[in-house]
Amino acid sequence: MVWSVLWISARVLVFTSLLVPGSGRVLNEGEKCGGGIRDTCDSGLICQPIERHPILFFAEGVCSRGVGCNCSEVECPPWRRFCHSRIVTDPCGCCEHCPKRKGEVCGGPSWRYGNCDSDLVCAVVVGLEPVTPPQLGVCKAVPKHLKKIFPVHLCPVQNGCNVHVGTCDCYTDQACDASFSYSTYEACNKVLMADWMYDPDESKPIEPAQPMPPCMEWRCIVQGCECVCKMMPCTYIKQLYEPECCKILKESGCNNTSCPEIPPPSCPADSFITQPHSEPGQCCPNISAMCTCDFQTCPPKPDYCPLGELPEVVKKGNGHPGTCCDRYECVKQNFN
Repeated sequence: MVWSVLWISARVLVFTSLLVPGSGRVLNEGEKCGGGIRDTCDSGLICQPIERHPILFFAEGVCSRGVGCNCSEVECPPWRRFCHSRIVTDPCGCCEHCPKRKGEVCGGPSWRYGNCDSDLVCAVVVGLEPVTPPQLGVCKAVPKHLKKIFPVHLCPVQNGCNVHVGTCDCYTDQACDASFSYSTYEACNKVLMADWMYDPDESKPIEPAQPMPPCMEWRCIVQGCECVCKMMPCTYIKQLYEPECCKILKESGCNNTSCPEIPPPSCPADSFITQPHSEPGQCCPNISAMCTCDFQTCPPKPDYCPLGELPEVVKKGNGHPGTCCDRYECVKQNFN
């Protein structure tokens, strides 16, 4: 038994010495970062490049809160227990939320309308640029040949740990979809120590299980002619979200749920209709559906032309529905 305890203690000391997070200095707001600097910005800050660089992560920059970020003006969206994808944060680092899908609004003042899924970009509704707060944007899929027009938004630094191959893997990630199981090394190590100290051959008194906090989630119920949305127990019998709740009210004929009928716009072939947006708990949209460019329809520059001809842009795209994409033609060249 004594040798068993000594062996476990030795393992704990070795792993602790290996797993404590690196001794690199944590940089405060305004200090230089990136480039050849190995230190990292403090949690919640962004390494904002001084100059645009094709590989933003390695560009020299300054630790900052991000452009147009003021988390005090943002009310985070209601918490959802289930998301269609992994949880994301916004580039300001204000809120964690389910990622927005293609055609849903994003951006806004301090990113109050949320951030997109990892395979989408938050682009301006009309134009050829990514969103910069307080601009309203739309989540879009962008083909590879247009990626340089829409650089990835810089995300705040996040620190955390995950259990990997029986050890606590602690690291820093500047990503909007970083997923850590533990916020600190201590929290991660506590779980590992509990596993290591467990000896199935020893009879130990079973400790009483700690009571789990009740599961609460944003839910809606129909009360009279209103959708009442608030945090409720996850087992609540009427588990509705805003769309279902509003549908019940409209079908019941409640007068105060009759939203003004706004016909969807007619969009050109190179664009699509965005999803209307309603504030949490509201039945009527406060942001109507709009036409916005579908960049997946934009063809790349032709890689083949007949002999003596080269591909040239005959009409430059500007990101406006109807003229979203560059139009190429093979043009005969005069080599004299």
